[in-house]
Amino acid sequence: MKVPLSWLQRFVDVDDLSLDELVDVMSLHGLEVEEVHVPGAGTTGVRTKRVVSWSPHPDADKLRVVRVTDGTTETELVCGAANFDVGDVVAHAEVGATIPAPAGRSAPFRLEARELRGVVSNGMLCSARELQLGDDHDGIMVLAADTPLGADLVDLLPVGEPVIEVAVLADRGDHHAILGIAREVAAILDREVRGLSAADGPAAEGVPVDLTGTVRDDLVGCSRFVAWTVEDVTVAASPWWLRQRLAQCGIRSINNVVDVTNLVMLETGQPLHAFDLDRLHGPQLTVRWASPDETLVTLDDQERELLATDLVIADADRLVSLAGVMGGADSEVSAGTSRVLLEGATWDPLAIRRTSRRLNLVSEASLRFERRVDPAMAPVAVARAAELLAELGGGRIVAATTATAGPAPDGPARVVLDTRWCARFLGLDGLDAGTQEALLRRVGCTVEAEDATLTVTPPSWRGDLTRPADLAEEVARLYGYERIPATMPAVTLQGGLSPAQRAERRLRETVLAAGFHEVRGRPFVGTDALEGVAPSDGRVQLANPLAKDAAAMAPTLVEGLLQVVRRNVGQGRPGTAVFELARIFRPAGDVVEASLEGFGDGWRWTDPDGVALPTQPRVLALAAQGLRTGPGWLDEDESWDVYDLLAVLDAVVAGVAPPEDPADARSAPRLLDPDARSAPRLLDPDARSAPRLLDPWRLEREPVEREGFHPGRTAALVLRGVEVGVVAQLHPTEADRRDLVEPVVVAELLLEPLLEHLAGEDPSPVQAVELVRHPAMTVDVALVADESVTYAELEAAARAGAGELLDELWFFDEYRGSQLGEGERSIAMRLRLQSPERQLTDDDAEAVIAAVGREAAVVGARLRA
Repeated sequence: MKVPLSWLQRFVDVDDLSLDELVDVMSLHGLEVEEVHVPGAGTTGVRTKRVVSWSPHPDADKLRVVRVTDGTTETELVCGAANFDVGDVVAHAEVGATIPAPAGRSAPFRLEARELRGVVSNGMLCSARELQLGDDHDGIMVLAADTPLGADLVDLLPVGEPVIEVAVLADRGDHHAILGIAREVAAILDREVRGLSAADGPAAEGVPVDLTGTVRDDLVGCSRFVAWTVEDVTVAASPWWLRQRLAQCGIRSINNVVDVTNLVMLETGQPLHAFDLDRLHGPQLTVRWASPDETLVTLDDQERELLATDLVIADADRLVSLAGVMGGADSEVSAGTSRVLLEGATWDPLAIRRTSRRLNLVSEASLRFERRVDPAMAPVAVARAAELLAELGGGRIVAATTATAGPAPDGPARVVLDTRWCARFLGLDGLDAGTQEALLRRVGCTVEAEDATLTVTPPSWRGDLTRPADLAEEVARLYGYERIPATMPAVTLQGGLSPAQRAERRLRETVLAAGFHEVRGRPFVGTDALEGVAPSDGRVQLANPLAKDAAAMAPTLVEGLLQVVRRNVGQGRPGTAVFELARIFRPAGDVVEASLEGFGDGWRWTDPDGVALPTQPRVLALAAQGLRTGPGWLDEDESWDVYDLLAVLDAVVAGVAPPEDPADARSAPRLLDPDARSAPRLLDPDARSAPRLLDPWRLEREPVEREGFHPGRTAALVLRGVEVGVVAQLHPTEADRRDLVEPVVVAELLLEPLLEHLAGEDPSPVQAVELVRHPAMTVDVALVADESVTYAELEAAARAGAGELLDELWFFDEYRGSQLGEGERSIAMRLRLQSPERQLTDDDAEAVIAAVGREAAVVGARLRA
């Protein structure tokens, strides 16, 4: 906000302070001064003269020889402008005068008598841009006919006046006004502020206004609408003092009607709009929410497509304004306008912000409305503008209308402040209740004191004062931040990582140890991205995507990892293995919530109104392609496959969620129910309550088919009956589309079910497990079963049969052929057996094989002879 010094002085006395002192006081008490401008600095010797005569230059087609007078002395000069005539009053920079430094110069420019093609020019006639009074450079300044001659222009216009530029905070909409800044300065200096009062409007009722269409549930789009009718207006150029005021604040002059509305907006903070009343149709105006199919051509000649969240003003036939943002082109004031309807309203800030941001249309009006305008200022501002329009445009104020909707647009609610708390909060134990009361009264608050409690009613323009902490901030800045002692607060927090953070570190270490490199991808994907864990078409779409391939938040990390793999393949890498640990984004209510339900709330958020935000669980994703060890003499032909990724994920689960008793780490899971095969399938939503085959902290594999992945080489990873991950090989067609060399394997695992049980865990020393001193032995078993029996069930049977002796298990062969029955297959597994207490014998091996056979029979399998 740019604040001309003389305009500020109109509302509060600061004559006794130098400019530097004033700036320091403002900056020390919450008004951040960004810069001080002095437009027109260095202007001297520019006086008002009347044009006596002019004639074409004898040796130049585009120059004039002009004679001007100050009433006693005539002066001849040469001018290139043509927008003046005999009798006009102009600004003449005399010989010896100085004008502001032009571009590229640091010092003001001094004028001398110069000969231009045989004619001596004694000075120059000045344009507004040359004196930094605006951007107009099409011609010289032509002043009002009654301007006194011979007067120094500095005495008539605020040329060379300091302009203080203040940074406006988002919650201080009142600082978007000269009056608001003046109130702050008056409060800081403890001085009176000269405000504005609303003049009584005419008794005649003006244009009727209907606001009922702005009320929707508990939301009132427009709580007050004030409109005054001014007739017999002459639309013309504004006087130079008005143009200069607007130029100082960075606003271009249009005409006296528009300039008056802008001047009052800058002065009061209340945006206004002027309608050409003769171009409005029908007997009344209607303020309402737009219909989704409506459009409006705004003042910038752009057609805007509207939504039901946009507020509009309509006459009997069409829309005439995009409320609070920009007026319509069909009702704008033009040179032929004679009847003006001045409008000032109080709009809902959220609605204006939503419309402005969606249309990328930020105006001076929307900037103020979305930061909240003083609800009591509309009548004052409209009355002020009508009086100025009557003065500058010759108009007559003939009628006025005021309409309201919903509850009265009063100021903020009362706040109760405990002065003892406030003093402790600020570290000023000696700050008594009386001092706090006096400071709050200085900002315009009404205060009722009772012992140590203050009941504070903020003024209507201070919508940011809603809680005791806000009042404490006002007390602090007016008391003086520099007077508050610097003390360190008592720190009671305990350092260290949380259990979940330590688990994430262990997880990373596990994956890094397996040969993977950690990467960070962008959290955006295109519409054709692959689906990962708990697949869903749901996408969190971006309102303004950066690119077509970044139109939504990432519902899976696999897509980003594949881009990394592709980049490495393109650079000739023989093998790539990467992983990422980050959050994915799914719409609220997505199917992934079924996998997360019951595992904490670290993935679930709501906005301040209680509306569910997108689901954002933590995920570990892996992707690998090519050689595992790179070119060399050791295993140079061994490529990454899905089993490598499964081994990494198994290690992650074992490291993050180990058994409670480390001594049980070697124990095999038991079949919990002999009828478990008839239990619901692992991916069934009711399966969490079904009997389980495996250890509850072990990942089970369930064959699935997923789009983009190789059939027969894709498995869902199941934990406690719900899908928490997926491991797969990329389909050859998908790999070819991405310019990737096969095979490419990927995996994704939800971490919330693993980390949730650690939330309340206290750090505890790691319990070392005694090393096993007795040698191990291996046993091979082959289980024959129907094709419908999954490998996961066969492995579970083998683990259950081996019991506590099982140290490790590998799959190493699968057979189908004439030696088996039709539809049968044989799965061979190698069991590593070891006991911490004794050396195993052949009898132990035989017992394990027999036990495996018994457990296999439960799932419909048998030992192969």
